[in-house]
Amino acid sequence: MTKIVSGWGFDRITRELSGAMWTFSRLPDDSSAATFVHRCFQHEIWHEIRLRERIVICAVLPFVPLVIAVLATVFTALNGQTIKKRTGKGITRQAREQIGLALRCAILPPWYYIFELHDDDKRQHASEYVNRFEMKSGLYRLLRDYNGGLPIPAERSTACIKDKLRFMSRCREFDIATAPALLSIAKGKITAIDWSGPGLPEIDLFVKPLHGQNGKNATRWDYLGSGQYRRNDGKNATANEVLECLRQASQRRAFLVQPRLVNHREIADLGNGTLATIRVMSCRNERGEFEVTNAVFRMAQNSTAVVDNFHKGGIAANVDIHTGKLGRATCGAWGSTVDGWYEQYYENGAQILHRKLPCWPELIDLVRYAHGTAFSDQVVIGWDVALLDNGPCMVAINKAPDFDMLQRIGRGPVGNERLGKLLAFNLRRTVEAKHHSV
Repeated sequence: MTKIVSGWGFDRITRELSGAMWTFSRLPDDSSAATFVHRCFQHEIWHEIRLRERIVICAVLPFVPLVIAVLATVFTALNGQTIKKRTGKGITRQAREQIGLALRCAILPPWYYIFELHDDDKRQHASEYVNRFEMKSGLYRLLRDYNGGLPIPAERSTACIKDKLRFMSRCREFDIATAPALLSIAKGKITAIDWSGPGLPEIDLFVKPLHGQNGKNATRWDYLGSGQYRRNDGKNATANEVLECLRQASQRRAFLVQPRLVNHREIADLGNGTLATIRVMSCRNERGEFEVTNAVFRMAQNSTAVVDNFHKGGIAANVDIHTGKLGRATCGAWGSTVDGWYEQYYENGAQILHRKLPCWPELIDLVRYAHGTAFSDQVVIGWDVALLDNGPCMVAINKAPDFDMLQRIGRGPVGNERLGKLLAFNLRRTVEAKHHSV
């Protein structure tokens, strides 16, 4: 049997502490896409896990109310007064609503604030939110392992997703625009890729781990002239010193050296000099084609940041997938939502709301083409795409993209929207294929 349950981690722990296995088992079948996703998660995971894990879930269950109460206390302390000033809703009522949502919908208190469920209209649709743990601790793996219920190809693209060199190579194989790679450095060895000259090219550089995500351990080296570079933390070095620094660091992790990419001139005033990327969601639809369902534009907030990571202090705005226009932006600080929403970029007052992104039709076409050719064996993909002066450029790919960002920035649940309906369709077909093969 294919193992679809992830190992212990944040999402697995959240899943157990939420009591979701019991909450979702009591959901009535209302024929909605969101309910099908919840029930599918509960049924498939419960039947996948071993007896020992079921015992753990049962043992944890009596502590779930205590966990909910503690979390409600902590996150109300962080956000409660701000929300009270903004909405007039009292602290006690906020806490009571958090507990009710956790017991009815398995939405723990941090997400009450992340999804702004203190808003009465949004709370009416609480059951339509797809929890992060549902996707990351089971459903993504189920969809991937069974190829959404379609025949499983002999060659899978999954290995090309986490390895940045393999991702770049696969993109080039299918003529998909992606960032150049100058050098790779691993275990002290430097391998030339798109650079054949001595040392380093005299340009700004971006260095990131070959295996990794969320921009962790990424650095930027700006070229100052006269053979000198300056790292984002202020350290100056010559080309040889930069290479030696990377050689030493590569004993622990491999690195990829790339040219620093720069935002399209029409959006150069957003991101404070850091490359802004668009997280674009695409999913296999009922016709076997790949459809763009959601998009979020991410921006760094300070000049010392080298990536636009939403959960590391950046901000993001929803993108209308039909027009390429931006909505209001907000931050992604986990569980703390006191900053509110922005219509202008705080650093320079540049307009965000209703701003139209350049090259939007080309970006949509690029994502559809990439999913349908190079990664057609993946049901759902989260793409990170940059908009450069010469058009859209693939930066990274995520096989288990975060739904929290989509639903927070989109200011509503995806469960019964197009993405949720496509998930339900693919899950239904996957479950049929899985049980037919047993």
